[in-house]
Parts: sequence; C-alpha cells; structure tokens
Amino acid sequence: MLKISNLKSSMTNFFTKNGVHLIAVLVAAVLSLGYYFPLLQGKKIKQSDVVQYDAMARQLKEYRVETGQEIYWIDNAFGGMPTFQLGARYAYDILEGLHRITRVIPRPAHILFLYLIGAYFLGIILGLSWRVSALLGIAYGFSTYLLIILQVGHNTKALALAYMPFVFAGWVLLQNRKWVWGFVLSTLALGMNIKANHYQMTYYMLLLLGIVLAYFIVSRLWTKEPFKNIFSPVFLWISALVLALGFNAPPLLATAEYAQFSTRGASELTQNLDGSPKEKSSGLDYDYITQYSYGIFESLNLISPQIQGGGSTESLPMDSALGKALISAQVPRSQARAFLNDAPTYWGNQPILEAPAYIGAAIFFLFVLGCWTYKGFYKIPLLIGLGFSLALSWGKNFPLLTQFFIEYFPLYNKFRAVSSIQVLLEFGLPLLAALGLQAYFKASSSAKIMALRNTSILLFGGLLLIWVSKGMLSFSGASDGYYRQVLGDSLMAALMKSRQELFLSSLGRTALYFVLTALLLLWIALKPKQQVKGVFLLIALVFFDLFGVIQRYTREDLFVSPRQLTQNFQATTADRQILADTTRFRVYEPRLGLSHARTANFHSAIGGYHGAKPRRFEELIEQMQSQQIPEVLNFLNVKYILQENEQRLQAISNPSALGNAWAVDVLHQVPNADACLKAMKSFNPQVTAIGLDTEIPKDLAFSPADNNTQIRLKNAQPNRLEYYYESDQSQLIVFSEMYYAPGWKASIDGGEAVHFCVNYVLRAMVVPAGTHEIIFTFDPPVVRFGEGVRLATWGLWVLGLLGLSRFQHKLEA
Repeated sequence: MLKISNLKSSMTNFFTKNGVHLIAVLVAAVLSLGYYFPLLQGKKIKQSDVVQYDAMARQLKEYRVETGQEIYWIDNAFGGMPTFQLGARYAYDILEGLHRITRVIPRPAHILFLYLIGAYFLGIILGLSWRVSALLGIAYGFSTYLLIILQVGHNTKALALAYMPFVFAGWVLLQNRKWVWGFVLSTLALGMNIKANHYQMTYYMLLLLGIVLAYFIVSRLWTKEPFKNIFSPVFLWISALVLALGFNAPPLLATAEYAQFSTRGASELTQNLDGSPKEKSSGLDYDYITQYSYGIFESLNLISPQIQGGGSTESLPMDSALGKALISAQVPRSQARAFLNDAPTYWGNQPILEAPAYIGAAIFFLFVLGCWTYKGFYKIPLLIGLGFSLALSWGKNFPLLTQFFIEYFPLYNKFRAVSSIQVLLEFGLPLLAALGLQAYFKASSSAKIMALRNTSILLFGGLLLIWVSKGMLSFSGASDGYYRQVLGDSLMAALMKSRQELFLSSLGRTALYFVLTALLLLWIALKPKQQVKGVFLLIALVFFDLFGVIQRYTREDLFVSPRQLTQNFQATTADRQILADTTRFRVYEPRLGLSHARTANFHSAIGGYHGAKPRRFEELIEQMQSQQIPEVLNFLNVKYILQENEQRLQAISNPSALGNAWAVDVLHQVPNADACLKAMKSFNPQVTAIGLDTEIPKDLAFSPADNNTQIRLKNAQPNRLEYYYESDQSQLIVFSEMYYAPGWKASIDGGEAVHFCVNYVLRAMVVPAGTHEIIFTFDPPVVRFGEGVRLATWGLWVLGLLGLSRFQHKLEA
C-alpha cells in the first residue's frame, strides 16, 4: 500500500509540475492537425518537390521491395548517379527511431508540431513563462516561410528548421551548467538536425550558434570569469557537434565524396559554351548562387506582406485598378476574373516568389520593444546574427559581403538561393521578441512606458517615411517587359496602379497590427493585474496576424486521396510503347531537359530533378544542346526520344544508338576537359573514344575493333552489370554507363580489372583476347567506413555520458 501511495504521490507531483507542458504538447498537436485538417479526412498532401523525389528514387524503392536490400546507385536519372542524396539508408541509424516517433502525427503536420513544441520548450529552458513560451511557439511555427516550404515539399529543409530550437536549447542548458541534460539534448538535437539532410540549413544554424559561442567566450573573458567556466560548456557543445557528425557519418562522408563529382564541386572547364573565360570556383557559380537574392526594399515584406506585391501572382478584386481597366477594355468578365485570380502583382527581382517571408507585424513590434527592454546575454549575438542574415539574404544586391563569403567562408559556395538564410530571422527575431516581452513584464511602469514610446516613435515614423516614399517607387518588376507585350501600355499602367493599391493596403495592415500591439502593451503597463489576460490577447493577436497571411497561400487542392498520390505521373501511349521494349537503353525527353523527373518515373532517363546533378553529365548535355551534337545521344545509348507533337508525346526511335557496349578502333587523348568537349563536335563514337591524358592508364595496348568481337550485357541490376565478351584480340571496349571511380569496381573472370573514363562521362577498359566474363559492381567503401565511424561514435557517446554523470559534481565545483 505504501508503494502504491508513493507512486500516486509521485504521479500527482509530476502532473502538478509539468501538467501545463503536457497541455502545451496537446495544444500543439491540435493546432498542427487543425491547420492540416484534410489529413484527418484520410487525405495526403501532394508536394511538388516530393513528387519529383519519388520519381527520382523509383528504382531505389523498387529494389528495396524486391530484394529487401539497399542500393547506392540508380540508373533511371541523369544516366546514373549515387543515391546518397536520394534517401539512401545506412546501418546503425539509431536516430531513425527518434524520427519515427515524430511521425506519429501524419506528414507534414508532424513538422509543424515540431516547430511549435521546439520553440515552446526553448522558451521554457530560457526561463520564460509558459505563456510567453507559447507565444514564441506560435510566432515561429506559423511564420509564412516555414509553412510555405512545407507546402511545396521542402521537407528536409523544414525538418532541419524544426530541430533548430532544440539545438539552441541544448546550448542554453550547457551555458546554465546543466551538463548531462545539456550534453544529451545537444548531441541528439544536432544529430537530428544533420540527419534531416538539408546541410544548407544546418550551415546557417551553425553560423548563428558560432556567433553566440564567440560572444560567450569574449564576454566571459572580458568579465574575467574562471577559465573552466568558459571552457566547460564550449568544450561540451563542440564535443556534441563532433559526435552528432559521427552519428551521421555515412551520409556525410558519402555526400562529401559525391560533391566533387556533382555540380557543387569545382568544374574542370575553363571556358563557357560561348568561348569566354569561365569563372573559376570550387563550388557553384556566383550567378547560380545569387539567382534568388532578396531585394533590399523587398525585405520590408518581412513585416508588410504585400508591400512589393506579395507572391509572384496574387488574386485581385474586380474593383481594383486592373479589374476596372479590363472591364473598360471590354474583356469578357469570365476572362477578366481568371486573369485577376493570378495577376502578376510581384514587382521584385527574384525569378519566382511563392509567398513573402512574413514574420509578423505584431512580432516585429515586440522585437523592437525587446531591443529596449531586454538586457540579457542573447541580445547582442542575436542582433549580430540577424544583421548578417538580412544582409547575406540580399545576395547580388549586396555584392561586397556576398562575394566575401563566397570566396573566404568554407563551404558557403556550395549552397544556392542565398535568400533562404532569412530562416535565421524567422528564428531569432521571434526569440528576441519573446525575451523582450518577458523583460517588459518585469520592468517598472515608467520603464514600460518609455520602451513603448520609443518603439512606437521608431516604427510609426518608419511607416510614415515608407508611405511618403510611394511617389519615388516605380512599381515595376524584372518581368514587366513580357507583361507589357501581353497587356499593352494602358493595362500595364492599371497593373502598376493595382500594385500601388496593394502597397498602401499592406502598409495599412501593418500599421493596424502595430497599433493593436501597442494598445495591448499600454494596457498591460497601466493595468499590471491584467498582465495574464494581456498575454493571452497578445498570443491571439500574433496568431491571427500570421494566420491571416499564410491562409492566403494555403492550397487545399493539394490534399488528395492516397490513391491519387500514387499516380503522380500518368504513362502516355508513347511511354507504354517504350516500356514494351525489354532491352537496356535510355530515353530522352528534350522538352524537360535536366529539370524534371517525369521521364525517370518510367524509364532510364537522361533527365531528372536534383539539386546536385552529376557535373560532367550536365556539362556534356549543355554542350550537346548548344552545339547540336547528336552523337552524344548515340554513345549514351538513347534508343528513344520523346518528342511533343500536337500536344501528344511520340516515341521516336534512334537507330544510331550504340547499345550497352562496343569496341572502338582509336583512343584519342586530349590534355584537358575543354579539349575533350571540343573534340566531340566532330568525332564518330562508334570508331573513336576520347579521353583525358590524366585519366588514361599508361601503355595501353589493344587492336582496332574486330568484326568478330562479341560483347553483350547478360544481366543488369542498378548496382551490378554482367557482360559476356569474346574476341580473338585485345579490344578497347566502351560501356554506355556513367563513370564514377569512388564506387564502381570492375573485374574480368573474377580478377580485378582497371577501367577508366572516356567520352567525358563513360567507362572503358581494355579486355584481353579470349572468352571472358566482365562484371561491374557498385560497393562504395565510403559507406562501410561511415557505418563503422557511426557505430564507434555511439559507443563514445555512451562512454561520454557515463563519465559526465560521474564527474558532474567536479564540473560544478
């Protein structure tokens, strides 16, 4: 009875102390499922990027179902590539269990849940009240950008951002000398963040945390704190980061290896297609990195969502300036309404903008207020981090800083879409707002009034200046040359007038939320006993502010039945015709190029959709397209070309496709990559192979192609190819398979054989006279090494925890 009584008492104490947090978890789950309510009807969300990914990973998933095993190479896209960035699985992945726990809530609601609960618990660990922590959770979870990336299918990016508050919380615990829990949370949260597999988001997060740690060290040295008080948390956090990297060793090491082979690595070419000198870079080109750069003025849409037109297209009412002009031009009402539903309101310089990255006017008011009221440790490093985030998001609009980071910051040139660094604003700005609000509650009445006055003068003065500047703005965007041709001068003038109307309306909305926030804060200052009620009203205000914007861009039509989700691409008559051919070959669909995975969903394709394409393959196809070199399709074994004719796809047979392997007469050696591509403009791949001097083994001896030589593919799996060979002479055989030295191994009759690269992307080898079996296998050593590192890291983590638990009292002494 005593034990039962003690158990009941312990349970009662637990729920008394933590009941509010359990309620917060429940509310977060309800909000997540409520926002994605079609999930409760059994529907699933159709995300464009996920659709593309499923097509790319088709072969990988089919192989798993058929064999129960994993492959690390597919040949249904880009002629062939590793699966390291296509959802490959590796052994000893204990973090996968934690990931599956979060998937109790269906996708993508589980990520919104993590947004909400992660920010909430960060607030609790920072010492904020549960009410202010709830406001922080709402502000982070419902910021427009974080939900838009879920809608389009950037799930890995979203998942990395969902774990960012947990990573930050781990550091806070270590800083507060909660060694064991801080170490546990830091290692697991960092591990999950890296596991999310969006290294660009992890990179940005580490930039911010690097600023925080640097400020911690400098500030503590300045105040002459004991060295162990500085060293202990920093050492433990860096140790947690190293261990988290070890937890993810297989994908990290494999990706690092593939990066040199992909478009994220340095190009070997020194000339562009037009013959001009090519910019030398160890990563992506400057123009590609900065293609999506936020405009400096456009950054105001962080607090005023339609100040520069909103998304690329917005819905305008019929009584807008453009609507009236369309009616005056006697455009049929139905056509006018259709055009107004997707009017080109955006007048910024980005190629596409799904939605503005709106953080919230109410939250921004609290942020500025926090700059006055909050005097704690995190103010300075957060402001520095937010400043860098904003300035770097401008990209080519602030070339001095952008070029400096591209040239001198490690790995920065591996990432594109610099505007996405604004995720640090999405995180840091609400965090500082919450810290400031907590400080506001603790301040004296006079200090509250002063902070509120200063904030109001600054923000309302800023809005007035922006409003006055409207006469200096052009309301003209980068794409307006096209729209002027379509609409004509009078309708174009009406469109620009509608943009001005949106500009003024958006400013008015921002001013309204500034006023409401200021009035609530004033009420709290004058009526301290109403503080609790005031906080709940602020939470409601922040929620309706953010929800009022995101609901404009939420597309319920993306939720479909599970059956529809499995039918992303419909096979055409031409596809079915090609599928009837059971030989091994490739298919090319010129209208899609290298930017769509539809073809890869059905066939072994040249095209595909990926952020890190095989670099040489992309350069070869670009050369083929610009120089009109059909021989490239022949040696890539493209047997069918899907051409669009009268809005129908037709399968055009290519009788010149060279097949899976063939013998050649000549090996033409060239000094560099430029010479290799140049030589392809006038060569016969059936007779000649072209190779770089640096990649060809010395003293190769072979005879010209013998008509009696037989080389045929006997068996083909994505990771294993078996050939039968018979010849009276040694022959140079070219295989229409992608060359990737780090993983593919060749053997002849079971003995290791040397193969090398020809024709810029293909494999070749000299095979001696006689009858032989040639086998290519893909078994990358980097995967086995990474799995060993991962297993060892888990062992170190357990030992570290045991040691830390044992010696915690010494660290606290």
